[in-house]
Amino acid sequence: MDNLRISKILLPLDIKSLSMMERICSILIYTIPLLLLAILTCMNLNDFFSIVIWILYCILFSPWFYYLLNYERLEKKYKIMSDIRFGNSYEFLSKLMVFSVPGIIITIITITYFLNQLNLGIVISSAFIVPSLALYFRNDVFNDESCIEGEEIILGYIPTWYGLLSLAVGIYGYFNAFKLSNLTIAITLGLITLIFQILFVIPDKFNRILSFEVRRKKGCLLLLISLSILFFLISMIFSSHMANFNNIDLTFESIMMKVITWSIAIILAILFARKIKDMNQK
Repeated sequence: MDNLRISKILLPLDIKSLSMMERICSILIYTIPLLLLAILTCMNLNDFFSIVIWILYCILFSPWFYYLLNYERLEKKYKIMSDIRFGNSYEFLSKLMVFSVPGIIITIITITYFLNQLNLGIVISSAFIVPSLALYFRNDVFNDESCIEGEEIILGYIPTWYGLLSLAVGIYGYFNAFKLSNLTIAITLGLITLIFQILFVIPDKFNRILSFEVRRKKGCLLLLISLSILFFLISMIFSSHMANFNNIDLTFESIMMKVITWSIAIILAILFARKIKDMNQK
């Protein structure tokens, strides 16, 4: 076997050129060595947690393994590669994201169980429900046809942007609702989060009522930025009930969570602003 063939097995990007045996070898390369390491760790530490981590790893990457082994069948069913742009079709991206969710949820719940934070794991996992259902059932929206406007190819309803932002909003909102001590406020914040999660995955509805074209990059960014700012402003109002001037949470976990959250928000805002500025200059 020549070096080029070995490199294709190690990095199985050109799946069509690989035989079934080569695809299986590629999967084994990324699983068997880790299994041996997990067994050695288990024997040395007398702890089965390393085996659990290996099982979670296999579950987490099972959609990719299935994709490798069933590429031709998936190509016929979902049209993997796009005919109008470089890369995967929106239909396939939607399904790939959805099929990855069960493994992610199992991983989150299992890890939080070992950390004695099972309730938190369930809360975080619930954030995957809305974007998963939307991407799976709204084939008439998140597809390559949304990218065609006359003879021009535009952004369209890109599932990764809308799906991941809906997920991020869900995780942030449900996590903060979970930490609130006031049950009424927590439920209210949870419902608001659910509403905004839904809003992020119905861009076609906004496109009917807004004056700009949501399927274009600029319109898409304006919609996503507007929804994000509105959600974070509302969630900040409710989250402020977690602390008062006499009882401010200054734990390391709380401070790091706030720093990370605001840093990400500022970075995203700057990137979005620059993107819009660049598009205006073109």
